[in-house]
Amino acid sequence: MKQAIKNITVTGICMSILAIIVGIIMMFYPGESLVALGITLAIYLIIHGITLIVMDIRAWSLALPFNGFLRGIVYIILGIFLLKGPESIAVALGIALGVWVIMASIDNIKLALALRGTGAPSALMIIIDVIDIIIGVIMVLTPVLSSVYATIFAGAAMVVHSIINIVNMISVKKNIADVEKAISDSVAIGK
Repeated sequence: MKQAIKNITVTGICMSILAIIVGIIMMFYPGESLVALGITLAIYLIIHGITLIVMDIRAWSLALPFNGFLRGIVYIILGIFLLKGPESIAVALGIALGVWVIMASIDNIKLALALRGTGAPSALMIIIDVIDIIIGVIMVLTPVLSSVYATIFAGAAMVVHSIINIVNMISVKKNIADVEKAISDSVAIGK
């Protein structure tokens, strides 16, 4: 069991180091990171589209009600368009984030209105959510900039999370005897 725990911790540390590298790249090269995401998504869409078409053709021969042909064609077309302009992912991501913020804020305003007359600070909630709607509109109007900042933030979050994960894995590795006992005790209790 000790070897298995050591292998898990080493793998966790290696994956965290890789995530730190990716996070740093995202923080310092957000535009390039978004283009890479666009290319990756384009390739995925094309492969997924082909897979859906093949699955649909196979399903026909088995008389199964699978409708992947049309979706497959749409995914392939989207993938080809995205390959021709992978930076367009930044526009789509920025708009999607902005719309998400607007929609969530509208729902929160509905909640605040429903909470009027209770002890909840509904007026403050409405003010905050109106500000959030304004932010969402700005995100929709400046989608590339929104995507760049989201990429930088995501990269920073990856770095922080990965550092925490490395600390946890080192802690597990240093206390392997205690971890092994805790796992054994947990398994014994579960039986």
